[in-house]
Amino acid sequence: MTPADAELVTELVTASELHVDGEVEIEREDILVEWGRPGFDLETESIGVFDDGRLLAEAEVFKGTRAEVTVHPEALGRGLGASLLDWTESVASAREAERVGQTVSDHDEAAHALLISRKYEERHTSWILEIELPDRPEEASLPEGIAFMDYDPAVHAPAVYQVVEDAFNEWPNRDPTTFDEWANMTIRRPSFAPWQMLLAVEGSTGDIVGTAYTLEYEAEGGWVQQLATRATHRHRGIARALLQRAFRINWDRGERKVGLNTDSRTGALGLYEKVGMSVKRSYTHRSKQLS
Repeated sequence: MTPADAELVTELVTASELHVDGEVEIEREDILVEWGRPGFDLETESIGVFDDGRLLAEAEVFKGTRAEVTVHPEALGRGLGASLLDWTESVASAREAERVGQTVSDHDEAAHALLISRKYEERHTSWILEIELPDRPEEASLPEGIAFMDYDPAVHAPAVYQVVEDAFNEWPNRDPTTFDEWANMTIRRPSFAPWQMLLAVEGSTGDIVGTAYTLEYEAEGGWVQQLATRATHRHRGIARALLQRAFRINWDRGERKVGLNTDSRTGALGLYEKVGMSVKRSYTHRSKQLS
């Protein structure tokens, strides 16, 4: 694939999401951001299947372990998914990865059947949750000694990254993320604006102890992309307050629903349900041990 194919891939994934889930999550910027990840070689780690200029299927492999395969609904049943699955395993093996896996919507029974037939084992579950906001959310309340602070691009980026990375690295079987990889998906995203990065800081020191990164999607409304709290400051209501603040900010920007994604490795599902979010869709990640 080449950067010029981003629009074709967006159209392909859009058609697939509508077919499988009945809703569209993807935007073109998401494709460009993923392709811009440090360490991702678009030329050798992505592939497309074309028919007379029409993109029928596409696959990618990142870091030799995270694979994606998408087939257009009108091209299903022709063996393209199986062929591209072979390709992802070949790329992963060439990069000496121990495992390669995919996350697939639980609505996509055919994809799961294919993965199971190829000895892909279930590793974790993930969910998309959503909350409707008919009224303006109440002002968020932080615990004593903690305050909100505006994000300063020239100052806060390294500390925000470290809070997120330390929290996310507590998940089992998680590949660490470099600062450049994190920045590419967040503060270097073309549409990024400082208001999207919410910070909670220790009042006496100014140290960042919690953060939430929120997006605006044209089709989906508001979205909380990342939420993290320092281990030393957990169970004090900081994450809940950051969520509440994200809801309020999105409401003020005209959004009447906010979504997010989490998975079973985080243990955060209960928190999101307590603030009024409900599961909208579920996914299963399956991976395969490579010889």
